[in-house]
Amino acid sequence: MSTKKYVLEIAKAQLALDYNCKVSDFENKENTIVENRLIKGRRIYESDGCFFKAVCFANKLIINASLEMIPWCEEKLINKSAAWFFQYQNIRKIDEKLQEFGHEIADAHHYYIPNPKLEEIKPITDVKWYEYDDILQFKDDDRFKEAFAFDKNHPDMLSVAALDGNNIIGMAGASSDGKTIWQIGIDVLPGHRGKGIGTNLVGMLKDEILKRGKIPFYGTVESHIHSQNIAINAGFFPAWAELYSKQKNHK
Repeated sequence: MSTKKYVLEIAKAQLALDYNCKVSDFENKENTIVENRLIKGRRIYESDGCFFKAVCFANKLIINASLEMIPWCEEKLINKSAAWFFQYQNIRKIDEKLQEFGHEIADAHHYYIPNPKLEEIKPITDVKWYEYDDILQFKDDDRFKEAFAFDKNHPDMLSVAALDGNNIIGMAGASSDGKTIWQIGIDVLPGHRGKGIGTNLVGMLKDEILKRGKIPFYGTVESHIHSQNIAINAGFFPAWAELYSKQKNHK
C-alpha cells in the first residue's frame, strides 16, 4: 500500500518535470530559479510554455521563467518565503513586471494529494463506474464540465457517478494529467448539493485510483472553501500551490 511519503515523492518527481528542476531542489535551503524549458513527461495545459510560473511545495519556491525575466527574479524573488509568496503584494509586483513583457498573471491554484492510510470510503448512494470508452458519451453534457476534461493532453480515464434511481445526480472524473498522477474533478447537480455526495464520490474515486497504482490529485482556488472541504473530507491534504502567466489579451 502507498504511504504519505510515497505520494509526496511522486508529486515532487512530477513537479520537477513540470518546472525543469531537480527533485533535490525541493530539499534545498534556498529557493530555485530556472529557465523555462519544456521537459518530456511534463503536464501539458493551456499554460504550457508560459513566460513565468512558480510552485510552492514543502516551504520551497521554484520559479520557472523566460530568460528575459530571470535577472529580475534573481534580484527580487530569490529570498521570498514560499509560505507567503502568494500574498497580494508579491503577486502585484510580479504582475507589474510581467506587463513590461506583454504578459500578466493568469491564475493561481492550490493542490491536494491523498493520505493513503485512511480507511476506504464506502458509497452513500447507488453508484455506477465508467471507464475511458464509456466516458465519451458525456462529451457534450454541460452538467459535468468539472468532472471531465475531454483533452488529448490529459485524457479522462475513470469516473464514478451517484445515482437516484436511473438518474445521475453527481459525477467525479479523473484525467491522466501525467504518467503517474491523475487529476480529479467533481460535479453535483443542483438540488443534491450539501448532502456529502461530492465528498463521497471524490473519496471513492481517490481509493480506486490508488488501487490502480496512480496518485490522484485535486486542485481548487483560495476562495472556493466548499471545494477545499470536499478535498479534505475525502482524505486529501494540501501539498503545493502554483501560479502562472499568460500573454496579455490572450484568452
